[in-house]
Amino acid sequence: MARIDLDSVTKQFPDGTTAVRSLDLAVGEGELLVLVGPSGCGKTTALRLVAGLEEVTSGTISINGQPVNDLEPRHRDIAMVFQSYALYPHLSVYDNMAFSLKHRGGVPKAVIRQRVAEAARILELEPYLQRKPRQLSGGQRQRVAMGRAIVRQPRAFLMDEPLSNLDAKLRVQMRAEIAQLQRTLGTTTIYVTHDQTEAMTLGSRVAVISTGVLQQVAAPAELYRRPANLFVAGFIGSPPMNLVDARLERAGSVAGNGMAAGRSVHTSYDPSGPVVVFGQNQIRVPTEVMKEHPALTRYLGEPVVVGIRPEHLYDATLAPDRSLQAVIELPIRLREELGSEVYVHGAIGAAAHVSDNAADDVRSLATIVAKMDPRTKIAEGEAAAIAVDAAGLHFFDPSTGASILA
Repeated sequence: MARIDLDSVTKQFPDGTTAVRSLDLAVGEGELLVLVGPSGCGKTTALRLVAGLEEVTSGTISINGQPVNDLEPRHRDIAMVFQSYALYPHLSVYDNMAFSLKHRGGVPKAVIRQRVAEAARILELEPYLQRKPRQLSGGQRQRVAMGRAIVRQPRAFLMDEPLSNLDAKLRVQMRAEIAQLQRTLGTTTIYVTHDQTEAMTLGSRVAVISTGVLQQVAAPAELYRRPANLFVAGFIGSPPMNLVDARLERAGSVAGNGMAAGRSVHTSYDPSGPVVVFGQNQIRVPTEVMKEHPALTRYLGEPVVVGIRPEHLYDATLAPDRSLQAVIELPIRLREELGSEVYVHGAIGAAAHVSDNAADDVRSLATIVAKMDPRTKIAEGEAAAIAVDAAGLHFFDPSTGASILA
């Protein structure tokens, strides 16, 4: 096992493009750390820097405390699993898995046989050792690629979107297998993906990257509950968090309809406390939130960006009374049926009244997505009462994008 440290690592290409910028990251021994972000954000470049396939422009990469910037890839004792399987089509599964050991030199044949046999057992490839890659399914080929890395018994695995070529069902299966494999082997692993669901289910910690800059690194639950900024908030979660331009006002200073009455038996409200105002809607901020995050008081009378998770929005007619912490009214522009749940898209900023041409009225307006119980009767083109779990609100500074609750 290995500890991998990146200290202010920057990679700038000859054309002036900075793919990775001042990246600080520590990967513990035996940890599975996931690098996640949109395509082109620099996560694969960061992985290639650790592998030695790209040269570091500045900063230091260390393995077990030893700088490796000038060390050749083959001397870093790291195995990489690529997006493409990169298998030799003319070789059997056995020979593909044994290839690196055979060409390393000095590894006895008996040791090679033993390592391949053990990897094949772990990956359930024993019946296929004499087959060629073309005779295997996509998932089996990916197992062979992983087996080729395992037989080397490296200090660390680097995995670059290994599941992206598989169909959705197989990705779910292989995700579980990779997680189990990593726990079994206990080998330090850095895993790159653009799929945030994959990142959240695999990683003991997840590092979110955007435009080459580390945005936040934390356990999956922490990323979900306490995103550090607007980028993380909008990237983590499926569907992503709703982000709404709003103002934070005192209850007595605003007028209009849509004021949340605060009907939850578990949540208390200060009658003169802050109110989130957006469009025609107002949501009173629970006292507990204000006590836990006193920094919010500095934003009274100021614009803020409010984050609301889709799963914190409910059909008010179905939610029990204690869940009706706030009720807003939204014209519905789209209803999506997913079987076990329903997504409804409501317009922000529209009047509560919905005309006969409601779909046209709200088409160009910003929307907010709610994840609903499949029993909901909410339909497109109507004004729906939406209950909000006000205790789950997030607040961000509109100028910096940083979380006010951090």
